[in-house]
Amino acid sequence: GDISAQLNDQKELERICLRIKNDRNPSVIVWIGTCTTEIVKMDLEGIAPKVEKQIGIPIVVARANGLDYAFTQGEDTVLAAMVHRCPEYKDCNKNSKEQNKKSPEFEVQTISNKESSFDQNRLTRSNLVLFGSLPSSVASQLSLELKRQSISVSGWLPSQKYSELPGLGENVYVCGVNPFLSRTATTLMRRKRCQLIGAPFPIGPDG
Repeated sequence: GDISAQLNDQKELERICLRIKNDRNPSVIVWIGTCTTEIVKMDLEGIAPKVEKQIGIPIVVARANGLDYAFTQGEDTVLAAMVHRCPEYKDCNKNSKEQNKKSPEFEVQTISNKESSFDQNRLTRSNLVLFGSLPSSVASQLSLELKRQSISVSGWLPSQKYSELPGLGENVYVCGVNPFLSRTATTLMRRKRCQLIGAPFPIGPDG
């Protein structure tokens, strides 16, 4: 039906999303385009804002052309697309900045790219966002373990709720909990100017 143009793309996607909304009531819907040969010329990026406004649920579009991005690297593809929907750190933390002025003990510092050593004291005073899909119980355990080491996690990507996506920017450190999220890591550094912490070993459920 799509190839022969018998269906209206926007109406069909809107119908499917409304069914998902009624059945699941999600906080976000992700569209993943997996057509390896680009036969179906759907303008997903153009249709998404219209359907999003119609159904009242955020829609994230992830382009996964090719079997690698669609299956073996599916998580990386979706998270990289979700990075663009995260708020800017400087805009979403005004209250924190005002509080920091009252508390001289808190100081946000950045690590220059020229520095080879990693200073943990700077990390404890800055924002740390961990990216990678983990069960909520594992994420809680990891957050508690880091807290015991005086390292607090300020946000997760993805978050349990779409409305709680972490703020990203120059003063934010990011670290992957899975070893196969290179596309997401690159997007965080280039698009959001975050500072990547390279983990010497996977710190996810298999670590």
